[in-house]
Amino acid sequence: MDLNIEYINDNESSFCYLWSRAYQKIDCVELFSNDKLGDDYFFNRLNIRYPCNNVVEILNSIKSKLTSDINTYYIHLICDTKNSFNLSLPKFGTMKILGFDVDNYVMNTIKDIEIEEVDKHDLEEWIDIFCNSFDSLGIKNEVTSIISKHYRRLTLFVARYNLNQGTYPAGCCLLFEKNNNIGLYCLGTIQHFRKKGVAKQLIGNAIKIAKDNDYNTLVMQTLTEEKYDEFYKKLGFRIIYEKKLYTFNLN
Repeated sequence: MDLNIEYINDNESSFCYLWSRAYQKIDCVELFSNDKLGDDYFFNRLNIRYPCNNVVEILNSIKSKLTSDINTYYIHLICDTKNSFNLSLPKFGTMKILGFDVDNYVMNTIKDIEIEEVDKHDLEEWIDIFCNSFDSLGIKNEVTSIISKHYRRLTLFVARYNLNQGTYPAGCCLLFEKNNNIGLYCLGTIQHFRKKGVAKQLIGNAIKIAKDNDYNTLVMQTLTEEKYDEFYKKLGFRIIYEKKLYTFNLN
């Protein structure tokens, strides 16, 4: 596997680790688990790393031994023509790992949108925006625990929208740095402020931060089935690699 892809994938895995209550590494398979986050394809996952000649045996062993309140995990398998194999499991979707070459970006600001970095005193605002953006108020306590514990390792941003002489919380994202890579995660917009440029401004700010910190590329993920591919393509993102996602049911 390309070394750069390995480092980018490790950035994503390390970020997921922060959100996990349980982690196991069994040969070429990594398991990340947090039953408090519900049925989440990003955080409750099994990463398969190449080479992995005995993957079927490992998955069968996990299925027979794992005791968890989670019924479904999601297998993340990098599409690699040199080491590719198919699993006899239900296909969940295709995840594209995208990169933006930061030297090519010129930020166009929208006067009604303000982007601000969050410090420890304003974590609650970021958490509220995140949970509302992803319709995830049911996991707010767990998100609060995770962000409060790990915020020093993250760079958190909120977007506020100026409307009718008032300022309203509109969106959020965060940056995570590892292995000389910087990843953009948790990009969300509150429903009322969608299609008003909020996500674009958050991304633009993230690109500026990446450039100011001497990174060449800003990395993020999108699930093809969520139909944001064209939005990111128009902004200038390119596909670095893809992953197949499979549904892995324990019962």
